[in-house]
Amino acid sequence: MNQLSTTMNLLFMLCGCLAFALLVHGQAQSGSFISIDCGYNGSDYNDYGTISYTSDEGCVDTGTNYNISPDYALSLQRSNLRSFPKGIKNCYTIKSEQAKGNKYLIRAIFTYGPYGNYDSKNDPPEFDLYLDGDHWTTIKIEAASDNLFAEIIHVPATAYIHVCLVNTGLGTPFISALELRPLNNSIYQVEHGSLKLFTRIDVGSTTNDTVRYGLASIESRNVR
Repeated sequence: MNQLSTTMNLLFMLCGCLAFALLVHGQAQSGSFISIDCGYNGSDYNDYGTISYTSDEGCVDTGTNYNISPDYALSLQRSNLRSFPKGIKNCYTIKSEQAKGNKYLIRAIFTYGPYGNYDSKNDPPEFDLYLDGDHWTTIKIEAASDNLFAEIIHVPATAYIHVCLVNTGLGTPFISALELRPLNNSIYQVEHGSLKLFTRIDVGSTTNDTVRYGLASIESRNVR
């Protein structure tokens, strides 16, 4: 098999498995970004000086705020969380006039924390995540030290986006952060429904560095 055939086969394979690659160029945060620090009740802040995070107080009215061990907090928005010990279904309602009919990458972040943190039970939960009424994914924390990310590309039908955590009897749901990133409507064409993340592949990179918005002089971190 020649080099051209090998290359074409690789490209088709990547497309077939819906390999999810989001190309992010270093740039300042867009005004249409939505970055919510769940369980945080202070003033807005800039994470690493680039992305502005806000409290979740304005988009949810249930749940309890907790902090995890400061020795384990990988970033400001993962140093606290909101837990939902009461009720079967608890929802975030996020309003954005720009969201209706436009593609968004929606990311939910879950950091339980080691050493029995945050609830001193050392019993990582499993629960369901819903987006605008449809099942998004099942969140299963395998180990207390895990940092779990759930991502989906979604086109909201209205200016309101609903992210709900559903208790399935396998532990108390919680969430650390919610992030919405606008995408060009011409990419990831689908006839209906949303696209869940399968994997992210950096094609062509010669290093293991990851990138984020606005990181010109700061060390590389996970894609934000």
